[in-house]
Parts: sequence; C-alpha cells; structure tokens
Amino acid sequence: MATSDRYPYLTSNVLNQDFLDECHENLTNNLELVVEIDTPAGTIYISDRNKYVGSTFYEARTNFPIITRTIGEFLDSVLEFSDLVLKINNVDGKYNDIMPAGANYDGWIGRSVVVKLGLRDVASTYNTIFEGKITDQGGFQRDVDSFTIRTRNKFDVLNVEFPKAVFKKSVFPNLENDLENLVVPIVYGDFTTNVEENAASVLAFPVNGLDADVNGETSYSNPVQVVISENDNVSFDTTQVYLKRGDTYYLFNSADIQNVTNNRTFEVRQSGTTPAGVTLVEGNLYEFATGDRFVVKVKGKDLGAYDDNIISIARDILETHGGLVAGDFDSSWDTYRDKSTPAVSAISTFKARAWIQDPKGVLEYVLSLLEQVRVELFIDRNQKLKLTSLHLDEFESSPSFTVKNWDVVKDTFQPKIHERNNFNRAKAEFNFLPNRNQQYQETSVFRNEAAITQQGKEISKKIIFPNLYETTIVESQVEEMLRLASGIIEIIDLNLTWRSMLLDIGDFVKINVSIQSTVFDSVPAMIRDIGADPDGLKIPAKIWSFQMLPFPGWTPGYSGTVGGSTATITRET
Repeated sequence: MATSDRYPYLTSNVLNQDFLDECHENLTNNLELVVEIDTPAGTIYISDRNKYVGSTFYEARTNFPIITRTIGEFLDSVLEFSDLVLKINNVDGKYNDIMPAGANYDGWIGRSVVVKLGLRDVASTYNTIFEGKITDQGGFQRDVDSFTIRTRNKFDVLNVEFPKAVFKKSVFPNLENDLENLVVPIVYGDFTTNVEENAASVLAFPVNGLDADVNGETSYSNPVQVVISENDNVSFDTTQVYLKRGDTYYLFNSADIQNVTNNRTFEVRQSGTTPAGVTLVEGNLYEFATGDRFVVKVKGKDLGAYDDNIISIARDILETHGGLVAGDFDSSWDTYRDKSTPAVSAISTFKARAWIQDPKGVLEYVLSLLEQVRVELFIDRNQKLKLTSLHLDEFESSPSFTVKNWDVVKDTFQPKIHERNNFNRAKAEFNFLPNRNQQYQETSVFRNEAAITQQGKEISKKIIFPNLYETTIVESQVEEMLRLASGIIEIIDLNLTWRSMLLDIGDFVKINVSIQSTVFDSVPAMIRDIGADPDGLKIPAKIWSFQMLPFPGWTPGYSGTVGGSTATITRET
C-alpha cells in the first residue's frame, strides 16, 4: 500500500525541497510557468496555458524557451549575461495598440520581464526564476501574427561605464586644451604607502594653466589650482606633493600648498604670489610650465571603517556608479567584507585601493576587484546580487543534496576536464601606481611540482592584482589560485530533473552516479551554471566536480591527486 500521497501537487500550498522530493518519488509533478511583462499600456500576464494564479488571469500566449543563468569563468572578468527570448502570440491583434503606430505605443527598451514557476493557482508558491530588462539591441521585433522580446538579466543595468565626470572649460575656463575632456579620477583606499621610494603616486591635474597670471604671460602672481579626484578624500598629505615635469620629480615645500578643500583640490604658490613661493625647481622659485603635473599622497573616498576593504570598494562602485541600492545586495556582501579567518581568506585584513581614470564597465571592474580575493558575483533566485567564493575552506565536503542516477536526464551526463583554468605555475604583477600607469611590483614564480610532473609540462599563467599592494597577501592569493587550478577539476554538463529546481549557482551537491564507465562515488561538486527548460521541466546545469581535488573535510580516495588544499606549492629561486 502506498505510503505517500501520489499526487501531492494537487493539494500542497508549499513549494520546497521536501515537496519536490515527494513528487520525484512518485515520478509526477504539476509545476507551471507564468510570465509578467511591463508594456507601454501596463502589465500583461501570459503563460503557455489559460489559468488563474491567485486572482490574476494568465492568458495562453507563449511557449517558454530554455533559461540559463551563469556565473562566468574563473579568473575571467568578462561580462556574461543570462538572457531570455519570448515570442508572444498576437494573431488576433489584441496587442496592436502597443505595437508601432498603435494608440499606446511608447517603446519597449528597458521594460521588465519576470518569469515564475509554481503550483496550480497558489500564488504564494510561485518563485521567480528569471528577471530582466528588454535589451536595446534586438529587444523588440514583430511579424504579422506575433511579437518577440529579448531580455537580459539584472546585470544589464550595470553595463555602463564610469567614471563619467570630465574636465570642462565650462567649469574651468582657464583649463589647458590638452586636459579638456580628460576624465576626472576616482580614488579609493590608501595611496600614502607602498608607493615608489621617496615619492608619491596619485596624479593631480592643474585646471587654470591658461590663466596669464599663472603661466607667466603677464606674471606668476596667481597660484596653480589643482584637482586630485572627483570624490572627496579622507586625507591629503601636504608634505608629500611633487611636481612631475617630464620624467623628473620635485618635492614642494609644504608652505607652498594652500587652500586645500575636501582633500580633493588645492593650490600651489608660485614665485610671484604673495607671499612668494619657497620651492626651488632647477635652482629657481617654482613657476608653472605647460605640461606640469602634480603627484600626491592621499587616502581616498570615505567608506567609514572599510576604506581599504575590497568588498566595500566594489559595493560602493555598484551603488555610486551603477545606481544600485542597499536592497539589491544579499547579506553575503557583509559576510565576505568581514571575513577574518583563515589568514589566506581573511578579506577583512587585506588592504586594497583603486585609482580609476580610464573609463571601464562598472560590472567588469567590480568582477575584477572580487576575483583578486577569489570571490565571485551572481544574481541569486531572490534577484539579489550575491557573492560566493572559491575559498577552499568554504567548500562543502558533505552537501545535503545528492544527485543520483535518476536525477539525471538520460544521455545528458557529460564530464570533461576543465582545461581553461588549468595551470601549474604562476606569478603575479600587482600594485598599480597611477604615475607609472602600470603594476609596480611582481611576485616570485610559484609552482606545483607534482602537477607539472603529472602533466608532463609547465603550464604558466600571469595573474594581475592591480588593487592589492601587500606582497604577502598577493603571494597567498597566487598560491591558493594555484592549488585550485593545478588540481584536476572536471566540468559536468548535464540536465537534472525538476527535483533540482531550487538549487542555485554556488550551491554544493554530492554526485553519486554510475553511468556506463563513469562512476562518481559521493563526490562533492559546485554548481556553476543553472537554468530551466520548460520542455519536460529539465534543469540544465554545469557543475564543477572535485573528485580529484582535496579540501578541508574531503580527502579523495583516488591516486594521482596533485592539487587542492594538500598540494605542495614551492617558490622558484
């Protein structure tokens, strides 16, 4: 006699893992999809069938495509979007008023699309599995009986460049011509330390060089006005201001630095000012010359107790220049900002800084910041920006969710070696200095001798850490990245059954499958990509398997293990 409800989906008002497990045992379910589209005339509610969810009627107007969400590639801060293409039936002309030339047409670009999955007509069970905006390229198309919209996920709103502020003659009428439209830099963190010996590093720019009383056409009686950054700064060291003339640096007497405002602007006295300047340049009192630049020591934007914290810098960029608000962030941002153990992953103790003048994509730059401390960013099922890590100390050795043979759609289990980030020898360049426009330091070369022997060759990689500047921290990150990359990580592409629909990017699962010659015996693995295929409610996924990669709590029972937390990493001499 049956011991469980054969049709739990007919009565359940909760969509959770227990419910999915029970449905899976009975080989049946009734999960349904709906979509809500913001249009020029209000929200339209459609599905692949006519039905009510709560008090809202969803009209049969579309078939759902495959949805895929990705975290991208490790050590590759390339912007990767999850997107969705929907074709909506309009054969009866119901939506003609919001088509081009229609009475309510008002454009489609940037409008929101939400896709949900749940049970029957119970609104509380519907979970958002995709949310995005209609794209500005190919985002809306129509034909005689339908229209098609293309949407991208929340990352698309962050696909903007920063900094945007530039030096303009409308603001600084005496600005030199070659400085007009130059981007005003943004500064984060401490640029008073780990710079060139007996020097400063942050470039600052004169903004009144065409003033005849500044450049000597009439006299040198006006001081030079200088701008350090777009943002106000925590501090500015007036005793460490240098003139950069060509390739030569001259230290100003602090008495010649005056009228400091918000630690972002200041003035430099010259030979003709009252009182006269006292700084000697090439044996004479300082007089401005076209092309002069200034180099200073500052501590950048005030982020409270987290001025030097790379997670806080990343978050502030997303808020200030990407337009996000506190509600867009998952609590993991605080967790990683404050992480203090173990030492190799103690982000709260790492010192970071940034000087940004060349325009960059907001999200691209943030991804670059995070990858330097082995942290990755994705949009979770709650539509929050969430962080997950590649810290071996956080890997789960005994995940609660086990993938078994019957969780895998037939003929879709495809393991292969992860070759893209498979290296066994590495060094780093780090500590970007603005006055040099390059990384100032480099580490020794580190190697995993056992991995080199096993692979029969050296596979070398140079890793860039522009925002970290403490040698010991950078070296520890290189070693940890090498532990991961020199191990044997397998990628498994597969389709899971709908029992897996509540899993998310970054979740750990246990793989316990035997498919032909491929055997995984309770192997921990991490989800990298996951989606939804409404045709049969399959869950397409990409998973990293750690069958040959030891980490705390997990010791593979196989020979040939060379990477992971037990790897021996040595320094080349």
